[in-house]
Amino acid sequence: MAKHDMDDLFGHVPQKDELAMAEAPVSRGPIKHTADTIRVLMLEVLGQARAAQTLPWDREDLVYNTGLYPYWAEWLKNGEGDRIMAEFKAELDRLGAPVDQVAVNWRKIWNLAD
Repeated sequence: MAKHDMDDLFGHVPQKDELAMAEAPVSRGPIKHTADTIRVLMLEVLGQARAAQTLPWDREDLVYNTGLYPYWAEWLKNGEGDRIMAEFKAELDRLGAPVDQVAVNWRKIWNLAD
């Protein structure tokens, strides 16, 4: 079978009356972040925390957010990132985020015991 006769890598050729498979979305490549896009991410997560009466994330999302927040903060200059990160920490304290469920790097930054 010639390569141009194949519809996929495994040589599958759709048969008459076979349901077509949905095409995969086109990847646009990696996101190119800027200080502005990072600020939006940080403020979005901070806003979720501020609006909540209880912790708004499951354990996986909490680890994700606390793990990335310090790296995001590095993108913002003149103390802005540190200020937003401190505000996020204050919200986590208010919401009673369990120390054993935040990212390890977050615990180290804030000298939190397990």
